Amino acid sequence: MYLQGELGLDGVEARLQEGEAAEALEGLRHGLRTKTATTRFKVRNWSGQRALTCGQGILRHINIKIHASKLRYRYARQAVLKLKGHGEWEKTLKVLTEDDVRALNERALTEEEKSERERLRDAGGVPEEGGISALG
Repeated sequence: MYLQGELGLDGVEARLQEGEAAEALEGLRHGLRTKTATTRFKVRNWSGQRALTCGQGILRHINIKIHASKLRYRYARQAVLKLKGHGEWEKTLKVLTEDDVRALNERALTEEEKSERERLRDAGGVPEEGGISALG
């Protein structure tokens, strides 16, 4: 526990940003668990075009929330880095890469699959991250 005068304004802001990063990570975990459960439910219970279309809308909404949580974490981590500089805190708030973010039922792509996906995306054949390429 810190007393109010011990930290200074930069210290208080850094602690607030660390809390923001922790909340963003929890939101990211929640979104990924929700995506896993929704996908499993969809595979087991939905059939027909209408149900599957509705399911895609739900998964798109979940993907948008996951993307927002990723951005929140990255911005908060960057703010902590600017306020504190490099240090021990980087052991707990690590850099978040795209490969780190996937649901439990998704596997990591091999390098060959990644290059093929890039080639198709550049040709206009594959949307990025579940169809939300406009967000980043």
